[in-house]
Amino acid sequence: MLKKRDEKRVPFRKLIICKCGEEMHPAFTQDVSQHGIGIQTIQRPSLFRRVRIALAVGNESIFLDGEVRWAHEYAGPLAAKPKEIGIFIDKPSADYLRLVADCSDRSQPRPQYSTLK
Repeated sequence: MLKKRDEKRVPFRKLIICKCGEEMHPAFTQDVSQHGIGIQTIQRPSLFRRVRIALAVGNESIFLDGEVRWAHEYAGPLAAKPKEIGIFIDKPSADYLRLVADCSDRSQPRPQYSTLK
């Protein structure tokens, strides 16, 4: 049985660069959590491969070192669809943790206010 995820994923869509060995490929983030990032890419690194993610936020770049933990590929007519990959980040930087917190704050539902008449 799979262990339930301890950390909440937060939606976050951004163009990134994924470096695996000497190869670099563009990708898009799907979601972020304190120790993980979900991405979509055409070129899929193999499972348990170390990767480096370059993520531009404002005028700064955040570099994340992680390991590919899972991948989902499509078959048949959907085979050209980007692969979905989960990357575990064992030592997230303070900048990345701030990004996750900011995304989490933005994804919280807004309170509903009623107007008094």
